[in-house]
Amino acid sequence: MNYKKKTLLLIVIATLVRSIIAATIELGNDEVYYRMYAQYLQWNYFDHPPMVGWLIRFTTVNLLLDHEFFIRLGAIISAAITTWLLFLSGKKLNNEYTGFLAAVIYTATIYGSIIAGTFILPDSPQMVCWVAGLYLMIRITENENINNLKKRDLLLFGIIAGIGMLCKIHTSFLWLGFLLYVPFYNSKWLKQPILYIAGIITILFFYPVIQWNIDNHFVTYLYHSKRVDFATGGLNLDSFLTFFIGQLLYFNPVIFPFLVVGTVTAFKNKLPVSVSHKRLLLFSALPLVFIATIVSFFKEVLPHWTGPAYSGIILLTASYFSVQKSASVLQKRTMPKPLLIATILLSTIVVAGILIINFFPGTLGKKDKQQLGEGDFTLDMYGWAAVKEPFTKIIQLDAQSGLMKPTAVIISNRWFTAAHIDYYIGLPLKKDLIAVADTNDIHQYAWINNKRKKLLQGDDAYCIVSSENYFNVLETYGTVFQIILTPEIIEQKRAGVICRKFYIYKLKNYNGK
Repeated sequence: MNYKKKTLLLIVIATLVRSIIAATIELGNDEVYYRMYAQYLQWNYFDHPPMVGWLIRFTTVNLLLDHEFFIRLGAIISAAITTWLLFLSGKKLNNEYTGFLAAVIYTATIYGSIIAGTFILPDSPQMVCWVAGLYLMIRITENENINNLKKRDLLLFGIIAGIGMLCKIHTSFLWLGFLLYVPFYNSKWLKQPILYIAGIITILFFYPVIQWNIDNHFVTYLYHSKRVDFATGGLNLDSFLTFFIGQLLYFNPVIFPFLVVGTVTAFKNKLPVSVSHKRLLLFSALPLVFIATIVSFFKEVLPHWTGPAYSGIILLTASYFSVQKSASVLQKRTMPKPLLIATILLSTIVVAGILIINFFPGTLGKKDKQQLGEGDFTLDMYGWAAVKEPFTKIIQLDAQSGLMKPTAVIISNRWFTAAHIDYYIGLPLKKDLIAVADTNDIHQYAWINNKRKKLLQGDDAYCIVSSENYFNVLETYGTVFQIILTPEIIEQKRAGVICRKFYIYKLKNYNGK
């Protein structure tokens, strides 16, 4: 079996595993929130460009197949395409063996296989565009000659980069990498009108996002700028440590040291990769990693922000593995021992994760009665669907007794709990959920609210509060509802042990304020 067939087999196996994961655990905080993007399509959203919402709308067949698997299907398909593009890129850089190793490395990372490859995030479609853009840039910079084929590839790169920016603004770093390369190593491109036309194409693709922000006072960029503004506040070594450990885990503790080695070896020009390609891959990877690392010394930076940048480093690392002294032995074994160990580690983590999420007795978080489960990330993906049945009984009894109006909506004060309650409870029961809080707390719900039933004076509402995200309902909503009744409590168990509680508050007579 050649390496092309081995790569295809790897993709098939990985796709089956991801499909099983996608179908066996509930949606996480971000995923269920992006599912609500798909409910109301826009050209941009509070947090991100629109592609993730469009993709969910597509894979669920216009929300007809509204199940976790189909919501995540776009991520699974994206991971398969990304893996294949990495193979093609590695083959173009060196040979099929390098391409196969790049595919294995990506598949063995938590970021590639789980975060962007199983969970539906903006990173999922972005990875397709990023690696496709890398592949095109590798073709464009294969030598200094400029011909019609390369001009066509550059136009296609402009389109791909534009689509990638509709996934996530980080894709702009691909253009940065190319523009850092051109002036120093092939300035002939600066005299080519096609370079500027490709740039204009990218901007045109991204223009709807710009216009949406103009219409909404640049709310997206004001929000994100606060997340990365390190001019305010002091040095925060804890955030850097968290970011570094996150990188280590997301890119597999076994693989990460080799990513560093591959990068250093590239700087030493000791890889079977042309100098032009080496420079291009470094230019496309290091700026994003460097900037995120600097910001992490002052602000909290999510480790997956740098995920796409590691694509180029993965290709360099694959090239590093392909020329080790024991290459003949490695080829007999198909892949190097470290990558085999990394794959086994990832498989262990995946199996353990599924078991813990679905079957861990009780909670990994706080045991406090009121805030039971706080800090337990596994509860983000467990038990939300099970609340619908007992909540249905509560609202039926309340309507029959006249305690609450049948038209009572559900209210929430945070985007992530709102999205979980909305998807798993509100939508199935055809009850509108309205998020009532500051825009920075409810995010896209500030726009979703406009599509929902308005709270009018005299209206009643339910407020569902999970113990791991507990807040004081009386303090939050006591001034806008005349009466807030003592909550009913739904105790939820996992493996026979209570893991959290849901407090069902009944808020009566909204005062219109």
